[in-house]
Amino acid sequence: MPDSTEAVIDSPARGVEDIASETGTPTHNRRLSDKVLAAFNHAYAVGQIDVAANLREILAKLERDRVIAHSQRKANPVALSHADLWVNFVEARNDYREACDDEALDSEAVARVLDRMKEAYRSWSTF
Repeated sequence: MPDSTEAVIDSPARGVEDIASETGTPTHNRRLSDKVLAAFNHAYAVGQIDVAANLREILAKLERDRVIAHSQRKANPVALSHADLWVNFVEARNDYREACDDEALDSEAVARVLDRMKEAYRSWSTF
């Protein structure tokens, strides 16, 4: 077995099976929709709304393809639902940040906004 990863990857004569047999498979293999969902979450959280919208479209396509591949009559859009819950949390977080910066709001109003943010997070994290 070669000493460096570069030697394994750069060898054009080697096939994917050869490389996988020597390097092994990842111990944690996530579905593509999980990876796209993680990218969506990050993009939306940092304010890249246009990128997040594109990733949401990709999630929708992956969900449609999953339904077709498994011959399911009714779609259960898990990734899309999770994405929507994330959007709700990020929006609630943004509202809380604004409430904290608004000197006109009293502490009870800020506490209500904080409670909404906590509930949005709870919904997202327990989905």
